[in-house]
Amino acid sequence: MNIINIGGWYVGNTAVLDWMDGFQEISFVKGDFNIMRLEDGIMDMINAPSKEIKIRMIEKNKKDFYVFFMRRIKFIVGRYTKNILKKKLNVNYDNIFSSQKILYSYLNTYKVKVEQEIKFDEIVFWKEWLNKVSLIYSEEKDFKNTVYQNPFFYDETFSEHKYIWPKLLAPYKLMFVHRDPLDQFSDIVNSNSHLNVSWPRFHGGTENMHPADRFLAISKNIYNARLRMADEYEGNQLVIFSFEDFLRDHNRITNKLEFFLEIEKERDSNNKRFVIEDSIKNIGKGKFNEEAIFLLKDKNYVMEEINHLRSKLINHSSSI
Repeated sequence: MNIINIGGWYVGNTAVLDWMDGFQEISFVKGDFNIMRLEDGIMDMINAPSKEIKIRMIEKNKKDFYVFFMRRIKFIVGRYTKNILKKKLNVNYDNIFSSQKILYSYLNTYKVKVEQEIKFDEIVFWKEWLNKVSLIYSEEKDFKNTVYQNPFFYDETFSEHKYIWPKLLAPYKLMFVHRDPLDQFSDIVNSNSHLNVSWPRFHGGTENMHPADRFLAISKNIYNARLRMADEYEGNQLVIFSFEDFLRDHNRITNKLEFFLEIEKERDSNNKRFVIEDSIKNIGKGKFNEEAIFLLKDKNYVMEEINHLRSKLINHSSSI
């Protein structure tokens, strides 16, 4: 089963992933799974209308692998040199590097099939790749679920992949995490993401907006997408919860999450990636962010509209 933790833009998904990391039954790919959703990625290749366009995309990804490979070699050599005089050198095989090598191998095979115009099911081909990626990231876990963070854009953001990702990721369950929009905007401002308009598929149409209005426009797309999708899936396929409840009402929410994720074993108490005392400090910090408050001056409608949409999500039948 694939678990899709599809984001809402700085809503606290990382804390949820850190908690999930403590279960042997769950494996997850670290970071956003961009290779599927971004320009010239897997879904673009599947969707490409011609052999020539597919091959151009394949070559671009192979070139990206070469750049990544050289960077990893430099990193590994530096790490080895730094530790060579130590009595015990624990070689940590990089699963990101391993997954990149698998991707490179599949790109080569894919190119041969495309060039020779061999008939094959591209969905089946790339699903096989996904299965191998999940094994790389299992880290010897006795897992039955693999979590992918943001493997696709919502249709309301970018719709060209809407018929592809459900086939690639099936069978799957969806997780929607939402958060106090002021705290959310505060983190966006702290990371300077309120000034970033570099992703046409995400920021498209907001390039000339005031940062607060850009936040509103993108948030409305996300909330409307989530509300639409919430009506398309049964309760055993989708779970909705807030970042605040996940921390403040932790036992109740996590009990429901364990049931939703079909987890049967206890969480590893030695796994310290998730520290609730640290995460809970992020609740309510937006009201102390002077820059975020300044950007929202005379724009009360921003929080009003987002909170109105959030209330619909909170009251949905799939919300816990």
